[in-house]
Amino acid sequence: MAQRREPGVLVLAKELNGAIEKHVEDREYSPTYLISEIGGKLSRVLIGGVLDQLENRGSESDPFYTARVIDPNGDFYYLQAGQYNPEGAAALSKLENGVPILCVGKVRARTPEDSERTYVSVQPESVRAVPMNEINHWAIKACEELIKRINATKAYGTDDDQYNKMNLTIREKDGMKLAKDFYPTVAVENYSALLYDCLTKLANGETNSAETTNFTGEFEPANTTSVNEEEASENIEETEEVPVEEESKEEVVEKEEQPTLESSDNENKILETIKKLDEGDGIYYDDLGIAVSLEGIDGPMLDEILDSLTDQGLIFQPRFNHYKEA
Repeated sequence: MAQRREPGVLVLAKELNGAIEKHVEDREYSPTYLISEIGGKLSRVLIGGVLDQLENRGSESDPFYTARVIDPNGDFYYLQAGQYNPEGAAALSKLENGVPILCVGKVRARTPEDSERTYVSVQPESVRAVPMNEINHWAIKACEELIKRINATKAYGTDDDQYNKMNLTIREKDGMKLAKDFYPTVAVENYSALLYDCLTKLANGETNSAETTNFTGEFEPANTTSVNEEEASENIEETEEVPVEEESKEEVVEKEEQPTLESSDNENKILETIKKLDEGDGIYYDDLGIAVSLEGIDGPMLDEILDSLTDQGLIFQPRFNHYKEA
């Protein structure tokens, strides 16, 4: 059976950066969701803003792009795209700082072993430059989604009649329940303030000029503080064509052949390691990380490869944070 494509959820940066809890459903090939404090169930997101501090921290033949996107409220999304996300890296390579963009990508939260802080990022799948009025239009729809989640959070468990009248989708209801399990106490007024600030800036035309600070390439730690799914999916399709300049065959070989061979080699190493160490219930993420570190595969690279292998249907998670050959 074909897997249903995850819809691109519209979410402002501040809500996304606070979504530090992960959830994997009890079904084959379930993606890893991030659950926001007010019920956003996030796997693929549709984000918008101004591209900022775009940098290739790799090389021409092995690029690794990092960037920020400043949303209309002035908060930051963080982007990463390397050899295991060639489409996203190629799209970013054609853009410049200061360009308004819409981006569809997958979310990830990472907590380093030597830190208690969680870092949330987006792996871009497709990116396109757009006029600023498209960003403002996206922001209005993102605020409509935010309003819905705020109202549902307030009504959940306290006003069943009002909650049932909201006609939430199954996905939205799942997100609400999971959010209540993960975040028993949430300062909903913070999100109401976010909504007010964003709408005020949109009304006053302030979204074109966000102040920025120097970006080191490291993410800030995550905060601990009506568009339906069909419409969101339509927006995804609109973002998937990214104009690129034609390159000669020799240039394509020079830029892509070596990373592709290395990517395939590392994927095979991880697959073999999973098969070797799996004792029947999958191999735990930390144990896998220790094993492949001897092969020169670090944490961020491991995350990219696991995402790639999952997308190809070669591995799945039989339970949270455990990986098994499909």
